[in-house]
Amino acid sequence: MDQQAAGGEDPNKPPKKKSSEDESKNKKLNIHIKTLADDMRDRITSFRKQGTKKEKLLIQHPTDPISFQTELPVPQPLFDDRSMNLSEKEIVDLFEKMMEDMNLNEERKAPLRGKDLSTKREMVVQYISATAKSITGSKVAGGLRNSKHECTLSSQEYVHELRSGISEDKLLICLESLRVSLTSNPVSWVNNFGYEGLGLLLDVLERLLDKKQQENIDKKNQHKLIQCLKAFMNNKFGLQRILGDERSLLLLARAIDPKQTNMMTEIVKILSAVCIIGEENILDKILAAMTIAAERNNKERFAPIVEGLENHEAQQLQEACMQLINALVTSPDDLDFRIHLRNEFLRCGLKKILPELKETEELDIQLKVFNENKEEDSIELSHRLDDIRAEMEYPFYHCLVCACSRKGARCGS
Repeated sequence: MDQQAAGGEDPNKPPKKKSSEDESKNKKLNIHIKTLADDMRDRITSFRKQGTKKEKLLIQHPTDPISFQTELPVPQPLFDDRSMNLSEKEIVDLFEKMMEDMNLNEERKAPLRGKDLSTKREMVVQYISATAKSITGSKVAGGLRNSKHECTLSSQEYVHELRSGISEDKLLICLESLRVSLTSNPVSWVNNFGYEGLGLLLDVLERLLDKKQQENIDKKNQHKLIQCLKAFMNNKFGLQRILGDERSLLLLARAIDPKQTNMMTEIVKILSAVCIIGEENILDKILAAMTIAAERNNKERFAPIVEGLENHEAQQLQEACMQLINALVTSPDDLDFRIHLRNEFLRCGLKKILPELKETEELDIQLKVFNENKEEDSIELSHRLDDIRAEMEYPFYHCLVCACSRKGARCGS
């Protein structure tokens, strides 16, 4: 298998062309995974190969994992002398940091910026107080609680729990509570959970995937771990961390299991999102991870995706699989590589499955995108062959008088 087909990076590959229109579409690192289907549908259906492709947004990895948290002031009692003496500039600056920490996009920030100064002051002070409680967790009365009204742990307490080697049953409870905390707490809380927390989640997932005898509790814990990773990456900081750890994509690819439909649905959605909004060479990394995972199981790398698409009892899984197929096939700039990936899916069973798929609104959209891009690539390939044929039949003539070139006709000078 050549390097490109295996997903490796080609050092001779020319840089991707930039498109200002598509560049604006990719400035969405505040993407919410829970609404990913709608966002990805809009992105994928907007893909059109008209000489240029979308520009991948380059993820910059931060150098200080706790820099944002240290910018927030030390929590103070509500409306103490210090909070009332904050200047207008200090209130505005803290208000902006608060909205950033809450993982709000520009559309949601706009109406909040219109609030009066007194309201902003009150929101900032209350937010700082609430942040202090979320950091210390169950040790503070009134700390954040999960859906069962149980006090959650602080980010570092979760790290301690994951490191302590708790039983599988207790691990399931811990992971569910962690999922809630990662979803409901501000970005600074996720930041504090940080590198070590992500590393421990990946360690546990790898341990469970390596077990030869998969018990029911192991499968439940795997699903909870995927949900935790999904919640972790649902902000700019978490996405940077996920892409910065080389194990993340490989373990996600290994965890793809058509027999666990709910978990697989979430994994393929994550991979689709990463493929669309990730860094420049993210496609190569995803394909490499899928290739390595397939080799471990002696399968074709796209076989699990096609198998998931074949499950007519799991509609959401079918839609998610078709989204991932479109995300992978439409990503390359190179026509030959797009055709190669599409044909690999078709040979793997997709050609037989497509006519049998039951029609749904979302699936119809994905199928339309697949067929439209296939047709556009066929037209582009046809034009390329026409150019080659014309080149062979009517080579360039070089005029010795004016040193010009004429295709298919001699110079008239």
